[in-house]
Amino acid sequence: MNSDKNIEQKLEKLAGALGTRDTFINDVMNRIEDSPVQPGKKEAENIVLRRIIMKNSFKFTAAAIIVAAAFLSLTVWDKGVPDVMANELLTSAIEAVQDTHSIYIKARMRTLPQDNFMYLNLDLDFVPIEMWKKQCHDGQLRVRVDKPRRQVAFDNTMVTMIINRNYVCKGRHCGSYGSYDSRWLSRLLWVEDLLKNELELAQNSEKHDLLVYHDEVQGDKKLVVQRFSQADVSKGDHLRNNFIQDSDRTYFYYFDPATKLLEGLQILVHADEEDILVFEITDIAYNVEIGDTLFTLDIPEDAVFDKEPVILPDNEKYVKMTPKEAALAFFTACAEENWQEYLKFSPASRVTERTKQYLGGIEIISLGEPFQSEGYGGWFIPYEFKLKSGKIKKHNLAIRNDNPTKRWMVDGGI
Repeated sequence: MNSDKNIEQKLEKLAGALGTRDTFINDVMNRIEDSPVQPGKKEAENIVLRRIIMKNSFKFTAAAIIVAAAFLSLTVWDKGVPDVMANELLTSAIEAVQDTHSIYIKARMRTLPQDNFMYLNLDLDFVPIEMWKKQCHDGQLRVRVDKPRRQVAFDNTMVTMIINRNYVCKGRHCGSYGSYDSRWLSRLLWVEDLLKNELELAQNSEKHDLLVYHDEVQGDKKLVVQRFSQADVSKGDHLRNNFIQDSDRTYFYYFDPATKLLEGLQILVHADEEDILVFEITDIAYNVEIGDTLFTLDIPEDAVFDKEPVILPDNEKYVKMTPKEAALAFFTACAEENWQEYLKFSPASRVTERTKQYLGGIEIISLGEPFQSEGYGGWFIPYEFKLKSGKIKKHNLAIRNDNPTKRWMVDGGI
């Protein structure tokens, strides 16, 4: 008789003897899940799947339990795999990067190439991201973060950002390497601080569940630290899943088992019962040669500069506007091609020909009622207008008045 068939028949008899006792199934599954050696990500998913299967079909209860246990004994409970604790691994990983004087990170993220460094869109394809940090020859620490159409560099005492190749933001560098909403990405360059934060979370076990396990990534063995974080905004909020911090997400940190160096990071967002990979570090290089000139961005000759709004002679008129009235005034300026009025709602030094071609002569179709988000200090106004080309544009205009003039300024959504 075929050995596999023989085993199957014996397991079937055992299943019949045990019957359909759900308590037996749960007891065994709980013992598996409560093992001090945590399973890998894939194995953990399989445990959940096995529990679901067993609760819905009892014909081969004992057989399924025994097969599951046998499989786990070969994978999760392999005696050659040590029981690595999160705090031990993270402590070693912190020590491994303490002498780092330069770092290069290559990553990818589901976002727009020109949009906010923190912006996320689950429906978009990946956009490449590159980041550098270096202790330069003059003793200054310099940082640069690049998306295809948005770059920011911290060079000595100045920070410069270029959007769409000619919109330039410049300001004094005041000790924060997170200016212009680049903090979420730039902080990844501070690997030691990043891991220290994870260590603090690991030690606060009552609030944060961390798993540590071995896994294979493209054929290479890795040590993995896995952590889940809840969104900063409620379900149904306008910004839900539009930024990393506004999403339910799981972090996967990948370490070299021998050196304990951080070699990768993946972030999965949990949305509508689906797990979506939204960010991934594909390469990290430590103590690499980086030229100092990399941290100085070239300002184009036709640059449009971002500037602080100034108090107008009739500033009070605009201060008294409601968010909806400000949105109407802004779109009316576009429709009438009144660019002087347009600039009262924009921080730009001038209006580019591209903007004039795009927004000039629009036909306002509707403006909705303003609403707010837990994750944003301004207001959103739903709008619909027709471009000169006949194309209909529907979106939410973002405006805020938390500036010295207290005047409403357009902050995005065009």
